[in-house]
Amino acid sequence: MLKGRDKVVINAIIFDLYGTLIDIRTDEKDSSTYWILSRYLSYHGINIESEDLKNQYFEGINKSLNNSDEPHPEVNVFDIFSQIMHRYGRRIYNEQCVSDICMLFRSLTIRHFQLFPEVVETLSYLQSRYLLGLISDAQWVFTEPELEIVNLDRFFKKRVLSSRYGYKKPDKRLFKTMLKKLDIKPDEAVYIGDNAQRDLVGAKQSGMRCILFRNESPFYNGYTADAIFYNYNEIVGVLNKLQ
Repeated sequence: MLKGRDKVVINAIIFDLYGTLIDIRTDEKDSSTYWILSRYLSYHGINIESEDLKNQYFEGINKSLNNSDEPHPEVNVFDIFSQIMHRYGRRIYNEQCVSDICMLFRSLTIRHFQLFPEVVETLSYLQSRYLLGLISDAQWVFTEPELEIVNLDRFFKKRVLSSRYGYKKPDKRLFKTMLKKLDIKPDEAVYIGDNAQRDLVGAKQSGMRCILFRNESPFYNGYTADAIFYNYNEIVGVLNKLQ
């Protein structure tokens, strides 16, 4: 346990998602993904070869990042696929159609996807005692259905997903937005994440305490985690020691 600031009553627990609650591994460079996707797109009147599709996808990401003035820019994959579909397609594609293509793409890239052990039990317990929130560097078009897939949407009615804002952690605006959504002060909240550079720095710069999950390096850029834990059956005890 690493001790940080003076103890203050905790009213809210805010989580990161991928790498913290969901154990995930993806591969967006696998050419077979684009071969399958290009064949499916042809049924929507979109004619683009798989290699061109792959290039257009990554070029769209790079262009979006390079054109941003944000210090920690984020892309919106929905917009990238919408642009590709309308550039190579023969009709107007509505939001549901673009979303479906994005979700198919995501399903083709996932190699591993499951909750860490005891996440649901822990969140059920915490929900009865604290306000819960979610701040994630994530694509809303992927994350919103994935929260439903693993039945976490019931815990996180308050969400801040970076792709909806155009910037990602450690930008403290994401953390400030969540504090406003929950109507709490920074010292009443604890943020739980797995990445010191993004989660620890963002939380601390926003005035929040931070607990790191499965991270062997609790220090980054002058900031120190308030605690570290490795299994979700430890989290209640960790929180009790902070207040």
